[in-house]
Formats: sequence, C-alpha cells, structure tokens
Amino acid sequence: MTRPQTTRTVSRWVRVVTLAIGVPSLLVAAWFAARDVRDVDPSTWWALLPSLALSILSLWLQARSWSALLPEGTDRTVADDAFFTSQLVKYSPVGGFAQAASQAGLAVDESFGATRAATAMAVSKLTMVVAAGFAGPVLAATNPGLSTWSRLLLCCTPVALVLAHPAVLRRTLDLAARILSRPADRTILPAPADVARSIAWAVPAQAAAGASFAVLAVVTDPGVDPVQAAAGFVVAWAIGFLVIPVPAGLGIREAAIAVLIQGPAATKLVAAVMLRLVVIVAEATLAAVVRVRSSRRRPTTTTEPPDAPAAPTG
Repeated sequence: MTRPQTTRTVSRWVRVVTLAIGVPSLLVAAWFAARDVRDVDPSTWWALLPSLALSILSLWLQARSWSALLPEGTDRTVADDAFFTSQLVKYSPVGGFAQAASQAGLAVDESFGATRAATAMAVSKLTMVVAAGFAGPVLAATNPGLSTWSRLLLCCTPVALVLAHPAVLRRTLDLAARILSRPADRTILPAPADVARSIAWAVPAQAAAGASFAVLAVVTDPGVDPVQAAAGFVVAWAIGFLVIPVPAGLGIREAAIAVLIQGPAATKLVAAVMLRLVVIVAEATLAAVVRVRSSRRRPTTTTEPPDAPAAPTG
C-alpha cells in the first residue's frame, strides 16, 4: 500500500471513530442544553441569533488560526474539515484528548505526516491560550470586585506570549522527544512567522467568543458590564480548556464565570447555558457545511489511455 493510500485509510478510520463517538455525545449535550434553555425567559431568546453569528465568526477565525500553522500548499478544505469535524468529539467523556487526536489525525495529508500534523495541532491550542491571555488585563481593569492579588495575576497573563517564542517551542519539542524516547525533529515546528499569524487570527477569535457570551449576559442581566463579561468569559474559557480531560470544560468554565464576572450567579449561569447551546449549534452547522463541501470535491483520477494496437508487420 502506497503512502497516499495509507494516509487516506487512516484518515477514513479516524473520521469513522470521530463521528461514531462525537455525534451521539453532541446530541446528548445539545439535549441537556436545550432542556435548560426552555426554562429561560422567552423574551431573551432573540439574543440567541446574534450570539450564534458571533460564535460562527469565532470558530471560523479559530480555523484560520489553525490552518496558518500547516505547511504551505495544504488543502484548506482538508484543514477546515479536520478542525470542525474534530469539534464534535470534545463533548465525549474523554474530552479534549479525543478532540486533539481527531484534529491531528484528520489533518494528515500526503504532503506531511502525523507527527507534523500533531505538532501543528498542539501549537494551535497554545496560540489560543496565548490569545486568551490578552483578556486578563481587560478583566482586571473592568472588575474592581476581584481581589488585589487576582487583578495583579490577571495583568500578568499576557506574559503567556513567551510560550510561543521559537526557543520555548524548541525546548518543549526536545522535552517531548525525550519523554517519548524519540529523536527530536525541529523541522516539524511551524515557522515563527506562521505562529505569529496564528496568534493574529486567535486574538479576534477570542474576542468574538467573548462578545457572543456578552450578548447573552447583558440580555439576562442589563446591569452586567459587556466588556467585563466578554473578558471574563475568555479567561474562564482558558481555565476550562486547561482542564483537558473534562468534556469541553463542562462545569469548570461556568464556575470560573461565576467568580470572574460581577452580577447574580443565577443570571450568569443562564447566559452560560444559553451559550453552550449556541456553540453546539454553531459547531454542528460548520461541521456539516465543511463535510458537504469536502464531499463535492472528489479526487480526480487520471487514467492512462489504452495502448494503441501494434502496427502490422509485414
């Protein structure tokens, strides 16, 4: 079996497992979120639409942040398919581990292998956390109710930018290679310019995600500061994300929101539950759109013309 055939076979099996686990998990999460939203005041349901639009924008920007780290010439449809399809499995019991493995597995192409795809995936998660760090000072400035130490710590979160420095990435790769008892291949690391572009996409992606939550927070409690709500959500997202085994940061993010954003805990919880439903719908929609687009792009196969009949010999 040739390498392209092996790549397609592996990708096909990763997709089968991803969908087999992800779709039921997504449906269960959507059912619970929809059940909780039914108890919300119907007069606030209109806010689901602008929140959905902002969530779709955020996911699209996140996909651009991810694809910026892939080798030049990578099929963008493949990159998008890997990103959006893998989002479905993060609601499974194995949470972020499954999502990361699925994203790397689906991104493997004939032009680069699994190791490079996994490295790009890991760096893309890092750039999203780095981007979230820029929300820390904003939250510290807009929420005087936090303790002095908490605000000082939040002001330091942009320091996470050093994690994306090439020297830090190389040392991290070397450490991973020693743990896995494999030689370190630094050529698989994305170029510094690609990492910078990834962060440049990730910052507005995080801002759009925060705005999506802020819309719902303000509707459920008009006294909430929208900037504080947006920044608080982004920081809470980073906290929930770093607790990798928890499915989609379930419960962790909501607890962080209750602490980081001022206002009644009940209204913040309502906004968080509404947002969870919004994000599920956005992820399912984009995964379906990309899958349809991918299925329409059938690989072209070239066939050799039949041999011409041999000329008669006299």
